[in-house]
Amino acid sequence: MFIVATQDPKTRGQSEAPESGADAWGALLPIDAGLTQAEADGQLATYLAGVQAGEPLCIRAHGNDEEIGDAEAGAKDWGWTYKKLARMLATHLTATPSIVLIRSCAEEVTNFPTQMAVRLESNWPGANHLDGVVIYGYNTSVSISTPIPSPQQLKKNVQIQPVIISL
Repeated sequence: MFIVATQDPKTRGQSEAPESGADAWGALLPIDAGLTQAEADGQLATYLAGVQAGEPLCIRAHGNDEEIGDAEAGAKDWGWTYKKLARMLATHLTATPSIVLIRSCAEEVTNFPTQMAVRLESNWPGANHLDGVVIYGYNTSVSISTPIPSPQQLKKNVQIQPVIISL
């Protein structure tokens, strides 16, 4: 499953392009542009609940080490902190995905996925469906036109680092 969690038309369009690599992740599910944050939260929760056991999950958005979503921070822009997305994964994602990729820019090795994994381990020890799941994330800026690696290519991409959830 490939979830697009930004309203940015350029990112949304690039995700739909054949050369994007998104098709290797299964269904392309953009969150409806123009929703409020609460509505976008609800749609993201519904998408997460639809992930099947063993299915790869990619969430694409703008981001940094603390938050993903829209590039701006205006009143109508979306944003999910690593704390909020960790809670959503623990409570709405009920099946065990094969892997997770957070396709957004980052700045440090202790990036968004790493902080999210630590948050999961510290706050939701009962989220057993996530035990052993590998979350991949970037530790640098990534051009919007850079293709998304397939789930099988993640281990071979030096821009991407893994973190394993240990509950």
